[in-house]
Amino acid sequence: MPELPTSKWTLDRIINILLYLGGIVLFLALLDYLSPYLTSFFVALLVAYILEPIVSFFQTRLKLKRRWLAVIATFLLIFGSLSLLLAITLPAVSSEFSKLQGLMEESPLLHIEDLLPEGLQEEIEAYLYSEEVKELLTEENLAGYGTKLLSYIWGALSSAMGLVLGLFSLITFFLYLVFIMLFYDDFSKNWKRSIPPAYRQGAVTLIQDVEAGMQVYFRGQALVVFWVCILFATGFKIIGLPLGILLGIVVGLLNFVPYLQTLGLLPGLLLAGAQALETGQEFWLCATLVLVVFAVVQGIQEVLLVPRILGNATGLNPAVILLALSVWGGLFGIIGMIIALPMTTLLIKYYQRFVLKEG
Repeated sequence: MPELPTSKWTLDRIINILLYLGGIVLFLALLDYLSPYLTSFFVALLVAYILEPIVSFFQTRLKLKRRWLAVIATFLLIFGSLSLLLAITLPAVSSEFSKLQGLMEESPLLHIEDLLPEGLQEEIEAYLYSEEVKELLTEENLAGYGTKLLSYIWGALSSAMGLVLGLFSLITFFLYLVFIMLFYDDFSKNWKRSIPPAYRQGAVTLIQDVEAGMQVYFRGQALVVFWVCILFATGFKIIGLPLGILLGIVVGLLNFVPYLQTLGLLPGLLLAGAQALETGQEFWLCATLVLVVFAVVQGIQEVLLVPRILGNATGLNPAVILLALSVWGGLFGIIGMIIALPMTTLLIKYYQRFVLKEG
């Protein structure tokens, strides 16, 4: 009688799997709980990782043997580049602000009454003089409005406190960045020793795969963002959009998270309205030009920049990208959205390699 094959799913194995899954869930829950406190650290770590090639360049090519000198040189290069960018863009931005301010002074409330149909204006005036509005202005209701006003004042004070905490977070981020950059080289060489020998090979392979994916994506994406900033700023400047250079840079930087640049559509359309009032053109013409700039830049990005710079680094279709952004963003906030694509790509590759046995 042939022997029956023994089951691989023993009780010990099932318990071990459940313990591993429970540990992962607890780790994610702890990470989610601590995410407000860890955000500055992880952002600093990400920035230090992106700037590490510059530090290495100063150390190896320019022979700055002291790492702290290479770090200082890197900061000087970054701050110098930003200062040059501000020196180029600030005069144009200041000029556009002056134009908008003059437009607002000459056209109070932008003559919004001229944009409303006459019938709608009559309905608004009738409502303002109605009994319903008079009841809203009774003494009892005014007391309620006073309470609401106090709550708004308290909210403003809370916002001021939030500003102080935000400044503290900014200082904390800068300190994290300095110390991580100073000791990044030592950590990258010695971190393997902190892993127990029994798990060292698997952990090293995993972290190297993560680093390779991050390196290809972030450095490539940074180059894409650089060109997208130039394209948006140039496009908005060509169509004469107020504050076009500033808006182009902001929209380009939003592109670090895929599809987030669409948030720039609303301020773009608002500035198109300001352009229409300033030049006397039709609003729809100005708005159409803004949409054309978005469409052209998006087309150049998808057809030329991404394939040439990133190649097939992710290979994810738009539906999977949106799902990855939602899941990782929900778990870890803005940091999750930034790392969503390389981490999702890595997970899919691991699933194909170890579960589906492909490749």
